[in-house]
Amino acid sequence: MRIKTLNLRNIRNHIDSDFEFCEFLNILCGQNGAGKTSVLEAIALAGLSKSFLPVTDSILTYKDAENYRIKLNATNDLTLPYFVSINYSKTEKKEISNTYGDNLIPKDIIGKLPIVVLSPDYKEITFGSPQCRRTLMDRILSQSFSNYLDNWLKLKKILRHRSILLANNLRRHDLDHSLLEVWTNMLIEVSAEITWRRAKFIKKFDEKFRTIYAEISQNKEEVELKYRAFGIKDTSSKDDIFQELTKVASYYSEDEIRRGVNLFGPQRDDLKILINGGIARDFASQGQHKSLLIAIKFAEFHFLHEALNETPIIILDDIFSELDSERIAQVLNLVKLHNAQTFISVNFVDFLEKIQLTDRYKIFNIFDGKVISAEEFNA
Repeated sequence: MRIKTLNLRNIRNHIDSDFEFCEFLNILCGQNGAGKTSVLEAIALAGLSKSFLPVTDSILTYKDAENYRIKLNATNDLTLPYFVSINYSKTEKKEISNTYGDNLIPKDIIGKLPIVVLSPDYKEITFGSPQCRRTLMDRILSQSFSNYLDNWLKLKKILRHRSILLANNLRRHDLDHSLLEVWTNMLIEVSAEITWRRAKFIKKFDEKFRTIYAEISQNKEEVELKYRAFGIKDTSSKDDIFQELTKVASYYSEDEIRRGVNLFGPQRDDLKILINGGIARDFASQGQHKSLLIAIKFAEFHFLHEALNETPIIILDDIFSELDSERIAQVLNLVKLHNAQTFISVNFVDFLEKIQLTDRYKIFNIFDGKVISAEEFNA
């Protein structure tokens, strides 16, 4: 994909901003709070239906404005046009349309404009809790397979209803066992689908991750990804997963009723990141954590590219303040090798002096939600 133009209205401090992007590298420069990341968030909204930061639509809306609007025009790898328009109102239903239809819901646009995001917050993937790594798997798979997204949304609904049923029983002691059984069977069924898909995904993803990390580290370390499905030993077939989940559900049944919470399901899975045989969270150095994250994100790029037969957009939000010159060069070299349209936000221009750009690029200087200059260069 190549994004051609983007219009933002009332997105954070952008009252009305227009962008015409370069096909290759786009650099957004400005001080903190200038509105650089807001542009990247708008691109993420057009591709992922939400920001890559943990914010709501109302927070994204400019000050006292009642709505925001995003219009994005792009071309795919076959040079066919693609557009997406999002109109959010605090008082009315969000309006979403794209090349393929109107009156869409958020999940309808996911995967149409594939996006890979790397930002400082994503270091929690290697440093943080299992939830961060589950989110990584879910985001990649949701962009790649619409049926995975459907099952993930079903899972959230089932867990919510089942949780309410169990919690209410603690207060009223009037559990409807037949209704609980219905929700439990639904949870087992959708969990088997999600677990099977995650297991297949990690098997392929691990190969790409290892290859890229070997290039970055010059084969100095051994790395591996291991999927740990909660309570399940064998994830080789969907039927085996279903049978094991049935046993797990039975095992935790009494505890769930006693405690009033869901105790099994893919919401309790983990993805282990290993380096030289040890858990990265415990044994990796600061530099290794950064290299692991870079490798994971470019493995994500490869996986999306193959699954969708479309080149993903790369978003690098303020990562160069986190990386040394060597890793900056590694990232930009990977960007060049993958021939992807890339968007970078920086709060200083002199980082260009630290690296050698060999592709066409465009610099946007942003101040207080306005583009004060935009200039394209041939490196």
